[in-house]
Amino acid sequence: MNVSVVLFTADLRLHDHPPVRAALDSSPQVVPLFVRDRAVDAAGFAAPNRLAFLSDCLHDLD
Repeated sequence: MNVSVVLFTADLRLHDHPPVRAALDSSPQVVPLFVRDRAVDAAGFAAPNRLAFLSDCLHDLD
């Protein structure tokens, strides 16, 4: 089985993301991976509207 994993750090867009394109071109299966950094939350990112947006973006990766 050939599987590619694409690590998303801050840029969650799909339509023009070079690592996503490369993974789709080279593997029949692509697994998106997002690691939530608690330090980003502690820096003020954990506002309810931002968390809702992040949730929507991650849902799109599914």
